[in-house]
Amino acid sequence: MELSNNPFFQAIGLSFAMAIFMIGMAMGIMQMVSTKVSPIPLALVLLIFAVIFIIGSVFFEKRGADQIGSLAGGAFISVIATFALLSFFGGISFAFTDAFLALGWENLVSALAVCMIASMLILKFLSYRLDSNYQ
Repeated sequence: MELSNNPFFQAIGLSFAMAIFMIGMAMGIMQMVSTKVSPIPLALVLLIFAVIFIIGSVFFEKRGADQIGSLAGGAFISVIATFALLSFFGGISFAFTDAFLALGWENLVSALAVCMIASMLILKFLSYRLDSNYQ
């Protein structure tokens, strides 16, 4: 049996990846609040925003939104995704500088466990919603 086809490994892998992203975002927000400095230069933040804005606008336009709706949807998605990426990269830099000293390994492992449970609940909710919409 291949590992990629095993549903147990798929669920653990996906929930672990989502949990790492959640913890990274939380630590990034902690770092940005404490230092009041962006972990990424403003030029890169604007570039990330622009690329996601264009992708989001085209995504909504191809699904039938009018021009204003596709621009508004693209802007909304780009704000959320840019903030998520900014806080995640801030969390990565915080993790490699002093996260283990500031938080301790027990708190980080506990946060990982809680985030894995939350991500599994999110995945099951989303799969239920997608299955019920397409049947």
